[in-house]
Amino acid sequence: MGSKVIVSGQVNGAILAVLPKFIGDAINTLPALELLKTLYPKKHIYVLGRPFMASLFSRAEQYGVEFIADKRHCHDEPHTILKMAGLLKKHNISVAVLFRGSLRDALLLKLASIKTVIGYAQNARSPLLSHALKLNPCEHYIYRYCQLVNEPHGKPFKTFSKPALTPKALQQPLKGKLKIALYLGGTIKGHRCYPHDLSLALLKRLSAHQDIHLYLLGDDAERDEMELLTQEIDQQSNSVTNLAGRMTLDILIDTIGDMDAMISIDSGPMHIAAACNTPCVAIIGQGTSPWSIVAPKQHNLIALHHQSMSLFESQMIRDISPEAINQALFKLIK
Repeated sequence: MGSKVIVSGQVNGAILAVLPKFIGDAINTLPALELLKTLYPKKHIYVLGRPFMASLFSRAEQYGVEFIADKRHCHDEPHTILKMAGLLKKHNISVAVLFRGSLRDALLLKLASIKTVIGYAQNARSPLLSHALKLNPCEHYIYRYCQLVNEPHGKPFKTFSKPALTPKALQQPLKGKLKIALYLGGTIKGHRCYPHDLSLALLKRLSAHQDIHLYLLGDDAERDEMELLTQEIDQQSNSVTNLAGRMTLDILIDTIGDMDAMISIDSGPMHIAAACNTPCVAIIGQGTSPWSIVAPKQHNLIALHHQSMSLFESQMIRDISPEAINQALFKLIK
């Protein structure tokens, strides 16, 4: 790490934070962004993220940041790294924080002539950083992000706040005395998705309660799988609505915020529920990261971990039964 402590009062230009590429990780940067705003209350604080992330930050206005779309990831006319660097130069950025461990992002900031660049010493990018911190892979992601702000500034903070999103009221109210959202994942989620037969059994169990209406969530790639579940369960009940692939990210946040509770695999919607303070049952199979470093810091979340002895990752999540999920949900609802 660079030995020189950054004195916020001596920084003349704007501040930039480079976001991770996944929704859950981006939500976990919010406490660190709050620390940046505390250090630089009168400065422009920009966040650079993939274009779809703009919808997420439309529900995080309390953090006082301005979103810059990373046009290297635009589908229509993707920018080269040089052209994107030119766009960043126009914002007069003095300090940048790399929340993503990417060599290409570090190179982008170098090309944008940003002198003070903070990040973890990984992926051979230390020469491109003014402050290269040593990464502890056992630390929670929120803690990692906050340390990128706290340590280079001389450790002025002792604690951080939980991530928070502010959903807006839906234009069309959802039906159901108790509204329960489910993100079970499609096959695109690999070993993390809750298997179809168990998902069907869970929906049958929950739809037997007359005061509950169930809402299936997902993206375009998961829409058909959720529709199949809806059709199979609607032969017995009219208490399931498929919303997969039907909303933008900001409306997804509003929808999850309007729910009485949620059931989700370890993925972005789970982190949205936690940030919206919506009670959530998390189904934890074989994840992409250890649960201990990604778990939402909320008290109204029950995490169900598999205890499978199977050597096959696809079988591990099957150890979490629909009955166990049902019991955890009603424990939360009470």
